[in-house]
Amino acid sequence: MSTHDPADRARGLLLGAALGDALGAPFEGRSRVPEDLLDELEAGTGELPYTDDTVLTLVLAEHLLDRGAGNGLHEDTLAENFALAWRAEPGRGWGGAVRDVFGEILAGVHWQRAAGRLFGGSGSFGNGGAMRVAPVALVASDVGEAAELGRRSGRITHTHPDGFHGAAVQACAAWLALSGSPDPTTERRRFLDVVAGACGDPRWFSLLEQVDSATGVSTPERAAELLGNDVSAVGSVPLALLTFLLHPDSPREAVRFAIRAGGDTDTVASMAGALAGARCGATALPERQLRRLEGCSRLYELGTELARR
Repeated sequence: MSTHDPADRARGLLLGAALGDALGAPFEGRSRVPEDLLDELEAGTGELPYTDDTVLTLVLAEHLLDRGAGNGLHEDTLAENFALAWRAEPGRGWGGAVRDVFGEILAGVHWQRAAGRLFGGSGSFGNGGAMRVAPVALVASDVGEAAELGRRSGRITHTHPDGFHGAAVQACAAWLALSGSPDPTTERRRFLDVVAGACGDPRWFSLLEQVDSATGVSTPERAAELLGNDVSAVGSVPLALLTFLLHPDSPREAVRFAIRAGGDTDTVASMAGALAGARCGATALPERQLRRLEGCSRLYELGTELARR
């Protein structure tokens, strides 16, 4: 691993997620992102604002900190906190479905009912659960607990199996990135096998096999062709995992690869940034960009406090 300091890794996880979100946001929806445009954004001087991805990541991190060591999470409280964050900052780029869920929660509808009746009762299969889940890795005792916390936090808004299993997969990967074992640099296949085993869903076994098969790709565009780059969990979490496995020791390159793949750039870059940041630590993130990142100080503090727990 690039760092053996748990606090630095915890800070790297939160800051990497937010930085990927902020850098990816201006390019969301593009089929491809030229390198010169990304270079220009990185070299800029203005603030790098984050989106709803980081808003909810912060809410989850603060909830876990408030709950204390060993208390996990409380879905009813977390659902209300999510909804209140949406009401406080409605201009952060929220998706229509999650706005409906949060609006119903604030109107008194239980989150299970509100989320469960989306899309004709099938529930959302989007990547919203996975995009915010990384902080659970900071309180989980093992990869199995990370998966369970990921599923529980994901179900608050995403009751379709693809949605909450996607959150479990990202949570597992974040826990492994923090621990450094298996080493994603030399043990890619074992890394994916551990994630698949902890998730336990046959559909994701197949998706993670595809990630393993794609580790020979040479361009972000080709990675997107093979794995997808859309707003669904199955079309974005695998791309984020591949991006991390290709650049485990360079958060900057991991985030850039994710953005250049196009599509849901802020979310994929956020997930990839969380993984690479967790492995390498905050000290490996580009200092100039961190100085421009909205909420950097609070993210740094939260990482430090969670590491102490």
